[in-house]
Amino acid sequence: MKHIYLLRHGKSEWDLPYETDLERTLSRRGKEQSKALREYLKESRFEFDQCLVSPSERTLKTYSSLRKEILRFPKPEIRENLYDADKEDLLFVLHGLPSSTRSVCLVGHNPGLEELGSSLVLGEKEKSLFQKFPTASFLGLSFSEDSWKNLSWGSCQLVVFWIPGQIGKE
Repeated sequence: MKHIYLLRHGKSEWDLPYETDLERTLSRRGKEQSKALREYLKESRFEFDQCLVSPSERTLKTYSSLRKEILRFPKPEIRENLYDADKEDLLFVLHGLPSSTRSVCLVGHNPGLEELGSSLVLGEKEKSLFQKFPTASFLGLSFSEDSWKNLSWGSCQLVVFWIPGQIGKE
């Protein structure tokens, strides 16, 4: 049994000028969301063998916030190909994992994460499984095969979908 965890970064800062989108960091609200997520995950006991993180500042800060108090989480592996990835790109990343990896967390962006999670559960349908996949959301899926290469659309079961409460104002 394999486990896939998808984590969308916390709310990003839009009020400050950045040279590139990669440099945008977490807003005050995003930091609060990350803290709420950290509290949830501390109690949940989810574990990851690997954590693959987009190189954006907001994804790195979100995962760093979790690791600050959850020492069981592994060091992040920064993967350039997670930034701006669509569901097919993300599936390709998962197919490349070694069979020895039992659980992986992808920290990234929408719409790729939402589309990946929905397609892994429902198959390639038009509608999303989620009404919304907000910032700092955490999705857990299980996959009954031994090889990541067998991962396909519709092959996963939903384990958990956690959304941060309404923190701050939009």
